[in-house]
Amino acid sequence: MTVDFPTLVTALSIAGMPIAAVIAMAFIMKKSRRRGRGFWRTVRRVLLSRRVWLHSSSLLDFQYLLAGALTSSVLFSYTLLTGVGVSKAVTTGLTGWLGPHEAPEYLPIYLKGLIILGLYLSFELAYWVDHFLKHKIAFLWEFHKVHHSAAVLTPFTNLRVHPVDTILYLNIQTLFIGIASGLIQYFAGDAFSLLSTAICALLFAIYMALWGHLQHSQFWISFTGLAGRIFLSPAHHQIHHSRNSIHFDKNFGAGLAVFDWLFGTLHMPQRHNEHLRFGTEDDAHLKQLVPSVVYPFTRATKQLIALLPKGKSTSEILVHESLQEYDRTGGQREWPPPGTVIQTRQVQ
Repeated sequence: MTVDFPTLVTALSIAGMPIAAVIAMAFIMKKSRRRGRGFWRTVRRVLLSRRVWLHSSSLLDFQYLLAGALTSSVLFSYTLLTGVGVSKAVTTGLTGWLGPHEAPEYLPIYLKGLIILGLYLSFELAYWVDHFLKHKIAFLWEFHKVHHSAAVLTPFTNLRVHPVDTILYLNIQTLFIGIASGLIQYFAGDAFSLLSTAICALLFAIYMALWGHLQHSQFWISFTGLAGRIFLSPAHHQIHHSRNSIHFDKNFGAGLAVFDWLFGTLHMPQRHNEHLRFGTEDDAHLKQLVPSVVYPFTRATKQLIALLPKGKSTSEILVHESLQEYDRTGGQREWPPPGTVIQTRQVQ
C-alpha cells in the first residue's frame, strides 16, 4: 500500500504556515532590537508593508491562489502518473524479474534511516530535475516564467504557477518518488513503505514551516558555510529569483542545496541583505491572470516551431541536381546548365 506523496505534502505544508509566521515575527523582533526600533513599528514596516501586499504582483498572486483553489482537482486529474501506479509497476516488475520477496521481520534503525533519507532525496532530486529543465528548455521556460515574473515575493508567490508547469512538476515528482517507493515496498514491505512516505511528508512539512514558506518573502535569512551547502535558505531562493544575470539558473533545489552543490548550480548568499530586484524582462503579457495563462501557449508554440528542421530552398535543390548531372557526365556538360533559373522559393 502506498500514498501519493504530492497530495500528502500539500496538505501538511499548509499546516506549517502559522509556524512560519511565528518565525517571521521572531526575525523581526531580533532585527528591531538590533537597530533600536520599536517592535510593532518594524512589524508594520516589514510584515505589513503596503508596498508589498498591495503591489500589482501580489494581487496577481492572490488571483492565482483563488484560481488554484477552484481548479486544483482538475490539475490533479490531468496528472498522467500516480505514485500508487508507478510504485505498483515497479513492484510488479521486480517480482517478475527476481521473484516474490518476503518483507523482513526486522530492519535495523540505521537501515530505516537510510531508506527514509533515500526517499526524501528522491523528492529533492525530482524537484531539482524539473526545475533545471524548465530553465534550460526554452518552451518550458515560457510556462515557468509566470512564476518568475513576480516583482515582489510573498508566501503566496509559491502558488503563482502556470497549470502546465504544475502538471509537468507533478508527473516528474510522481515518477521519481513512485520508483523509490516501489523499491522500498518490494524490499522492505508495504507497511514500512507507507511509514517512510508519511515520515518524508512530515519532513517536508517541517522544512516548509521552518524556512520554506519564507523562501518567497522579503526576509533575508541566509545560510552560509557548510549549512548553506546542505540547506537552501530563503536568501538562496531569493537569489534564484534575482534579475541580476550572475544569479540566473542558480539554486534549483527545494529545501536542500546538495544537488545544486553536486551539479555546480549553487550560489551562496551573503550574510547581509543583498537588496535584490525580482521579476523578468519582456513580461508585459504576464501582469494579468488570463493573459498570463494564455500567452505562454503561444510563445511556447513559437519556441517549438523554431526547433523544427527547416526545408531546403528551391535554389539549393536545383544546384544539388545540377551538380549530380555534372558528375554523371564526367564534367563534359556546362555547369550550371544554360538557361538554369535559380529560384529562392522556400520548399516546406
